[in-house]
Amino acid sequence: MTKIGAIDTGSNAIRFYIVETTGDSDYKVLENIREPIRLGGDVFLTGKVREENIRRAEQAFRRFRQILKQHNVQTVRAVATSAIREAGNDDLVLDRLEKASGIRVEVINGDEEARLIALAVGRKIPLEGKDALIVDLGGGSVEITLVEDGRITMTDSHNFGAVRLLDILSSAGNDLAQTGALLREYMDLVSRKLDRRSGGRKVPMLIATGGNIEAIAQVPDVRSEPHPDFPGTVRVKPANLRKFMEEISGMTVKARMERYGLREDRADVILPACYVYHKIAEIHGADAILVPFVSLKDGLVLDTMARYQEAEHGRNIREQVLVSCRHLAKRYKVDLGHSAKVTELAGQLFDQTASLHGLGARYRLCLEAASLLHDIGYFISIQKHHKHSFYIIANSEIVGLSPEERLLAACIARYHRKSPPMADHEEFTALPKKDRAAVRSLAAILRIADALDKEHAGAIRGITCQIENGRLVIQARSRTSGRLEGISLEKNAEMFRDCFGVDVRLSIQPEE
Repeated sequence: MTKIGAIDTGSNAIRFYIVETTGDSDYKVLENIREPIRLGGDVFLTGKVREENIRRAEQAFRRFRQILKQHNVQTVRAVATSAIREAGNDDLVLDRLEKASGIRVEVINGDEEARLIALAVGRKIPLEGKDALIVDLGGGSVEITLVEDGRITMTDSHNFGAVRLLDILSSAGNDLAQTGALLREYMDLVSRKLDRRSGGRKVPMLIATGGNIEAIAQVPDVRSEPHPDFPGTVRVKPANLRKFMEEISGMTVKARMERYGLREDRADVILPACYVYHKIAEIHGADAILVPFVSLKDGLVLDTMARYQEAEHGRNIREQVLVSCRHLAKRYKVDLGHSAKVTELAGQLFDQTASLHGLGARYRLCLEAASLLHDIGYFISIQKHHKHSFYIIANSEIVGLSPEERLLAACIARYHRKSPPMADHEEFTALPKKDRAAVRSLAAILRIADALDKEHAGAIRGITCQIENGRLVIQARSRTSGRLEGISLEKNAEMFRDCFGVDVRLSIQPEE
């Protein structure tokens, strides 16, 4: 058994978790602490975390460190979300927390936040083979995740969490109609994105996470009911949520606290939270909102547990990245047959030329993502489509890739044709030195793979590579003579020769 610590440095509070693992995905909670430090209240109004709250956060982290020692916890993962992401003094805050406690805090983006929450949801509501929409409303942002056939195909992070909305809506007082008018512009944006991503199709299951919906679900007036198929999960009817929203809109924060037993830092944000959840249910036509009572910290624990099974975890992450890339390629009308063939060939080239490039699994995954999406720029224009591919990839969500890895994939795709990387290319020179070298190597491999399917016909069935006398010989099994692929390879092999100092020759083995 292993003990794991998890810390979620959120916008409305800092949450601390210690669990003891009891199985593949099971664990027992030993500590569950919530420190009501509203970092988002500072950042969303002033752009920085104020000194008083930095000191309070330091005290909380010192306490966490003591508790970790008491439980003899060796593995800790701490993350920060939208408040720290946007803070102008984020480096200062993170540095002081680490110095105070020895705990390093990782700032995660909205895509990673959504992935971890979906991981937590899957523990309570099995998502395999299901379509679902997961909505997580935090203090600073709302993460909306679309799951299709058990796989995440879209994540969107919007900067209108409950604390931020409370600040925006301060001028609206307790008037529901005015509140609705101020929120409608945000929710219209969500509606358009959901319709575009799902093709107007309604997803049958709406799942909500976050402290606000959990508090709402436990209010007797909302009349939530246990879900018959998912233990520990309740159902909230949108009509009941609407009635509750109308009721609290005319109440003061103090009155909400007294009547419903809410904490002050929950009672003040619960109205905008109700509106967001109700509006998404309305947009989606959901007859129930499922509340599984899981959070980001559960996702952190499950993700950490998965890392102990490193090989399996790597396969899972790879599959998630490829699913996300295929979904993106489909949206931009990429030739999926060609992109799949190029990805297959690029992977074979990567594996069989390892002695030349010496790169690991992280770079292979970036190459696969770039291969699937290298022609995505055609959606904008045939001319200079490689440059358009860079822009689309760099600015799109690819679930499972970090922002740095996504930029790597974008650069690899950028150089699959035309000019190699140059000193005056800002997107290339901005990369760390080791990544610049990797981009050169991987783009050279992608050029070869793309050339081997020049006609988009899938004629090359597979390849075997051998390095002989300073030459890379590619033996290809093909349904055709391979002459066109050979000509294309000659035109696209220069970058490979420059990178690795070897010529490239194609040998065709006819296949009936």
